[in-house]
Amino acid sequence: MSEVKILVACAAEPTLSTVLEKVCQVSEKSGPFDCIVILGPALNDVKDEIPVKMPVPTFFTNGSKLVSDEAGSISIDENSTLLNGIGIYQLSNGLKIGYLTGDENYLRQNEDEILSLFSKQENDGVDLLLTYQWSEAIAHGSTSSAGICLVDKVVKLLMPRYHFACSEKNKFTELNPFQWNETSSITRFLNIAEYGSGAKWAYAFSLSLGLNNDGLKIDNLSPNPYLQSNGKKHRLEEESTRLPSNIKKFRQILPEKCRFCFSNPDVEDHLIISISEHAYITAAKGPLTMPHGQMDFSGHCLIIPIEHRTKLVADTNDITKTPTYTDMESYESKLVKMNFEKFQMSTIIFSINSENSVHFHKQVMPIPNYLIGKFVPALDRQVHFNNERNPTNAKLNFKEFQGKKDLNYLEFINDPQNNYLQFTIFENSSQPPKVYVASFDVSKRIDLQFGRRVVAFMLHLPKRVKWDSPVCKQSKEEEQNEVTLFQKSFKDYEFEKLV
Repeated sequence: MSEVKILVACAAEPTLSTVLEKVCQVSEKSGPFDCIVILGPALNDVKDEIPVKMPVPTFFTNGSKLVSDEAGSISIDENSTLLNGIGIYQLSNGLKIGYLTGDENYLRQNEDEILSLFSKQENDGVDLLLTYQWSEAIAHGSTSSAGICLVDKVVKLLMPRYHFACSEKNKFTELNPFQWNETSSITRFLNIAEYGSGAKWAYAFSLSLGLNNDGLKIDNLSPNPYLQSNGKKHRLEEESTRLPSNIKKFRQILPEKCRFCFSNPDVEDHLIISISEHAYITAAKGPLTMPHGQMDFSGHCLIIPIEHRTKLVADTNDITKTPTYTDMESYESKLVKMNFEKFQMSTIIFSINSENSVHFHKQVMPIPNYLIGKFVPALDRQVHFNNERNPTNAKLNFKEFQGKKDLNYLEFINDPQNNYLQFTIFENSSQPPKVYVASFDVSKRIDLQFGRRVVAFMLHLPKRVKWDSPVCKQSKEEEQNEVTLFQKSFKDYEFEKLV
């Protein structure tokens, strides 16, 4: 982990020479800086000479208009680079800069290309995001700046550690940092005023590369404005509902409206991998895991009972004797065997068994065998975030059982009053799994993404926590290809009789 020193300033073309002289003086006294960033409409033409020879790598943005028809990074001289339009620039020391500049018309016309470019940064994000405009979420609390929606989308994709804008040229703004639930990463927003405005026109800071803020205690955190704006737009997600039990709406969803029921005319049957008498397997919508090694598909799938069940409970005194449970367990065993024998992958299975769910199911995720030892620390970390940082969430306390034949475990799952989250961890296909179960108060909110958060942390894939995140979305053609590859590998196990 290395620390870099950065200086960010804002200049217009008439003041550029003065600004560069001043930042060089600052660099001599307070530096040396590892890089300097000049925001604002400082350059009129890419062929213009930089009036001052810069001692360190210096990056210029183009304000609200393109300096060149060519978008991307353009070298001007030995230490000067223009970041024109949109792109990602990574320095040799690892510092990663994302930039999004140009007028609203340019951004609107190129929105698909912009989102496609930045969605490729799903695993790493950026250290700095440079934009001309503010986002709508940030501008919502401002009386002057309007903000544009595309900036919101880019910020959500990249979760930058620092976001700098400069459209409010007469005002310096520094907001309190805010946190992203998915990763615990921190973002800071600043608007740098233009030199000569009378407001603060330069900002110096240090940044530790590779540090993602985990474990840091920051006292002045503000609510995340990007999460607040979505607070009333919850959709049915991959796992279950998270409404309190006194709200009956989701508990009354009929099979013909359920996304997992065959009686729904809109069911996405192109995702189906295998069907048995009482259960079926479908490829996960917006998979968390990604192709790895010899596994050329994500491997993330769902095991779903065919019968519309909000909760898996026993029709008799023993749930393990029910046909639905038996079919689901058979599929589970075959998937575990395929993952390990063909791909040397361990398997994590997560489920939420709650009377407030829409349709019970299990998520099955292959994990590189060498990473499975990270499960318990990842689980403990997420439990801490859930219990300590989210006071409205149901408190979770996981108990470990040695396999599914543990008598205490069987007693627990056969109690129809229990609502619980469960992880089943298969290190390989020959040993019994370890089972981790946490019961919860059904009247409390539960985090639908809890299971994905744990696995995403293990795999270093923070941007893939939510199934409907832009980085997880697949076209129908990509989904169909995923199913074809999955079926090709699973066919050797699908009809195997397991003892």
